[in-house]
Amino acid sequence: MSEIAQDSNVSIFSKNEKKARELILKLGLKPIQGVSRVTFKKKDGQIFAIDRPEVYKSQGGNFVVFGEAKVDDFTQRLAKAQESLQQNEGVLPAGQDAVSKDPQSIQADMQAAADSATDKPSADDAVDDAEVDETGLNADDIELVMQQAGVPRAKAAKALKEHDSDIVNAIMALSG
Repeated sequence: MSEIAQDSNVSIFSKNEKKARELILKLGLKPIQGVSRVTFKKKDGQIFAIDRPEVYKSQGGNFVVFGEAKVDDFTQRLAKAQESLQQNEGVLPAGQDAVSKDPQSIQADMQAAADSATDKPSADDAVDDAEVDETGLNADDIELVMQQAGVPRAKAAKALKEHDSDIVNAIMALSG
């Protein structure tokens, strides 16, 4: 018997799995090609992901998905994305010069920014001092937003409240 190469994409099915697949085809389910990932989100926000799933569609429009479901670790994926952004931060897009303004306009912009910063505190700074109601928010979510956006707890809680506890949108709003 010949060996299967380690990097090949071969699936070996048990006898019971072969029977189940034959029954699925007899039910009229059609295989859907080209699906690389399927995710499911539960009510409590937990996300399950199936990489390289086998997807079938019924005549009624329902889908049947086979594959190994894993809990999707969003924080790990977010950290990887931020790491890649930081690595590419110093790289300018092709065709863009490092200096897009003349020196006088840059100095004028810097002076205007310095003047506005010393004149009055921003509205966001007032949020830092005030206590924000954290009821209905998950403490882990607040900590994650604080860590990823680099903001104080009050700002993180306020952003989560404004975005209905959506971590991604809260981080994007604070980072932008």
